[in-house]
Amino acid sequence: MDIGMNAQMIKKLREERAWSQEHLAAVAGVSLRTIQRVESEGKASPETRLALASALGIDVTQLNAEGGNDSAVAAVSMPTLISWQQYRLLRFALVVIVLLGVDIYRNHALTWTRWLLLATGLVLALRWLRSRFVAPRNS
Repeated sequence: MDIGMNAQMIKKLREERAWSQEHLAAVAGVSLRTIQRVESEGKASPETRLALASALGIDVTQLNAEGGNDSAVAAVSMPTLISWQQYRLLRFALVVIVLLGVDIYRNHALTWTRWLLLATGLVLALRWLRSRFVAPRNS
C-alpha cells in the first residue's frame, strides 16, 4: 500500500544536501528506481517513508502530502556537516598544533617538527594535485 507524500520536499531536501538520487538511495537503503518514483509520483510504501525520513534526518510526519509547502522545508533543521576531507584536514591540524606545542615547550624552538610540517605539507599538496588532475579509477 503506497502512501502519498511530498515529492517536492524530498527533492528539495536532497538538493540542499547536494546529494544525487543515487546517493540518497544508498543512504536510505532503497533502489534508485524507488527514489525516482517517489520524486515523480509522490507515493511510497511505509518502509520507504521511514527510510527516507531517517536518511534525511527529519520526522516521518513531515513527509505527508498535505503538509507540503516551503515553510515545512524551512522548518527542518539540517545539521551542519563537514566532508571527510575537511574532517581529515581538521584532524591533521589538531595533531600538528599539539606536536608544535610539545616541540616548543621541550626545546624552546622548532627542531624536529619543521620536518614533520614539510613532509605532511608535501603529502597534502600531492593529494590535492591528484584530486584535481587525475581521473578516478574505475574499479
